[in-house]
Amino acid sequence: MRGGETAAGTPGGDGALLFRLLGPVRVGLPGGPADRPGPPRRQAVLSVLLLRRRRPVTVAELVAAVWGDDAPASAAGNLRTHLWALRTLLEPGRTSREPARILLGDEHGYALHTPPDSVDAWRFEQRAEAARQARARGDTAAEHALLAGALGQWSGEALAGVPGPFAEEERTRLAALRATARKRHIVCALRLGLHHTVIPELSALTREFPLDEELRALFMRALHGCGRRAEAFTVFADTHRTLGEELGVAPCPELTALHARLLADDPPPFVLRPSGPLVRANRRTALPDAAERALTRAKSVLVEGEERGAVPVLVITGPGGAGKTALAARVADDVAHRFPDGRLSADLRTWGPVPAGPGPLLAHLLRALAVPASRIPADPDERAALYRSALSGRRVLVVLHGARDAAQVTPLLPGGPGSAVLLTTRSRVLAPALPAATRIELAARPYAEDPPPGEGTDVPDTDVPGSDAPDRDVPGSDGPGRGAPDTDAPDQGDLPPSLVPAARRLARSGAGLSSVEALAAALGTDRAGAALIAEALVDAGVLDTPAAGTYRLPARP
Repeated sequence: MRGGETAAGTPGGDGALLFRLLGPVRVGLPGGPADRPGPPRRQAVLSVLLLRRRRPVTVAELVAAVWGDDAPASAAGNLRTHLWALRTLLEPGRTSREPARILLGDEHGYALHTPPDSVDAWRFEQRAEAARQARARGDTAAEHALLAGALGQWSGEALAGVPGPFAEEERTRLAALRATARKRHIVCALRLGLHHTVIPELSALTREFPLDEELRALFMRALHGCGRRAEAFTVFADTHRTLGEELGVAPCPELTALHARLLADDPPPFVLRPSGPLVRANRRTALPDAAERALTRAKSVLVEGEERGAVPVLVITGPGGAGKTALAARVADDVAHRFPDGRLSADLRTWGPVPAGPGPLLAHLLRALAVPASRIPADPDERAALYRSALSGRRVLVVLHGARDAAQVTPLLPGGPGSAVLLTTRSRVLAPALPAATRIELAARPYAEDPPPGEGTDVPDTDVPGSDAPDRDVPGSDGPGRGAPDTDAPDQGDLPPSLVPAARRLARSGAGLSSVEALAAALGTDRAGAALIAEALVDAGVLDTPAAGTYRLPARP
């Protein structure tokens, strides 16, 4: 049987060639040995043609994809040699007078016509999409089985050893899709009560990606679900140490909240689909009316921009304490279902006059996208290009807190449609400096404003749990026990004066996770006032909010 006839047969039939790209590139018949299709450059040409999925590729595009900007003068001639060799490999029985049936070429370029299920990368993406649809239906068992089939297509690093910029970009894209599928598969296993089955894989993954906090959270859940509580807490302690040593940051609020729940032997449930709005609203402090209106507008900006095929950029501005962080959290939660590949978060705030540079932030985001540290380039521009490539074809919401200027933000923007950006800033000139950005401005809330002339700035006096004496510090006072510098207090240089006493009092208390009620007792005010102060301090970077209704003092670099 001639090669052209076999490949044109029924997809998956005995005569159809199979192509492996999710590992070393190989070609073979079903049930038979799979061999290399030639030297690395030939593998690169084959990979481009296969991953373009029957779409024509011009000679210029092939040269750029395989050789990049350093293509030699002989690249076009070398390309024709590789194409002739591939045609011979794929259609060994075809005579020179017969038309090609698999590798076709015309004035538009070259295209490889293969059955849809003959390429492992195609099968992987098809099954991952079917799993996503099962998740949308709420069918966890089906999602688990489909993801197992998708992940079973892999045999190593995608396009292993294949040179060229196209292969590098596809390696990054496919690795990110694989990482997402692995996490979803683990989540399904935990939902189905199969905690013990995922512990070996999570142990290996957390060693391979030590800065991936989502993997750490899953590992903690799996160990706790098997009754191995001490090991789960050890994972959190190791995460805290590793993040501090590598990045100078504390664990993310979600991981900290999970740790607190596991300490109480009360693991939170998995929520694979967004809950209804009433359920979510019952779990969160209601926003002021003006912020609720801003919430509605913010969601429409992100949704409409995504539907137009653009990369929507929503900038929430306002003074310290205006509620930017609270509004951003609500927006991100309410639009989460539109971004099934997850959420990336970065805190751009620094505690000095110089804003955080994009280089370390990009490294952090690339690690979150499952890019190994060994493949993250040192040059910030190369990191930005790799970051955009990793987001290509994915639907991710990027949330950036405390941005200062466009130079800090621009390298963190996705390069193509599918993803969206939500950022908070005090700057009113940042949004006009970003392409296609929409600004929503929040007015100052009472505790964000300077007090009127003649009014005191102190909060009601009360004893603070954990302190030796009542805290009555008032900025500017010089009486005994008043106005002394507090070296443990957060930086208060940018705080409105009305917030400084509360910030100093909470810093002195040294409290860990606190509820609104506990903050109200510490500050000597009612619950509504404490919630308002807490949200203002979160927005100013003095407090973190690891979960709805809970607050803590963040670790400082």
